Amino acid sequence: MENEKRGYLFFVSGVFCYSFSDAVMKYFMPSYGVHQVVFFRTIFRFIPFLLIASCIGVNPLRTCRFGENLFRAALASCGTYAFMYAYRYSAMTDVFVVGLTNAIFIIPLSVWLLKEKFHPQNAIAVLLGFSGICLALRPGSGIFRAGILFAAAGALISALNQVIIKRLVSTESELTVIFYHHIFLICASLLPGITTFAPMTPHHIFALFVGGLIGAGAQYMIAHAFKLSTSSGLASAGYVMLIPNTVFDFFLYEKTPDLCIIGGLILILIGTGKSFRLQPKL
Repeated sequence: MENEKRGYLFFVSGVFCYSFSDAVMKYFMPSYGVHQVVFFRTIFRFIPFLLIASCIGVNPLRTCRFGENLFRAALASCGTYAFMYAYRYSAMTDVFVVGLTNAIFIIPLSVWLLKEKFHPQNAIAVLLGFSGICLALRPGSGIFRAGILFAAAGALISALNQVIIKRLVSTESELTVIFYHHIFLICASLLPGITTFAPMTPHHIFALFVGGLIGAGAQYMIAHAFKLSTSSGLASAGYVMLIPNTVFDFFLYEKTPDLCIIGGLILILIGTGKSFRLQPKL
């Protein structure tokens, strides 16, 4: 299989894992607050990467692109908080319906900042996915709520973040990109939130630990995908996140998908399949 298609599969697999990790966070948000959930999830995500770095004997913080890594870490942390507050005020499906519009921004940003070639098949896949998103949004249903606005901000940040990751992994290892983000996010969640942290039960800690481990795998798969494929080629892959999130909303929060959501999912699947088959060579 060509690297571009392997990268696409890595990205889709990472997206599915992220969905589970985010579902765990949303579930515990009412009990512990945003700062506490973000802190513990990030700590548990960081542990596997610390062990890997120790075992292979590398220092992931050593880089000649410190400023760019730090900026990316700060940007990604802002995106994390935007989506966390979106989860707090809206259903998972609604948040990701809006959040997945980041694919619309990725292609022009990739062409502009990364000098990637414009491939019509990527644009077609993104437009099909965006049509599904628009249908799932149920036009006229009053989307301008607090959670949706946070999700829209997160979508724009996510698009820029993905383009910067693509720039970084051309010379940096996946571990370096991940380390800077985790250290920044641990500090950003601990410093303002430590005085408000509530006592946690052992089974809640275990659930966050499992969610963190799965999230760690998701981060690595997505970072590795950018080594194998173009940023614009992966743009439509994120739309598949709506599928597991619709399932989680149904089983965890008894939110039954309506015909608009189902129709949107069908369009997203068509666009994703088309993009996978027609991945352009680097």
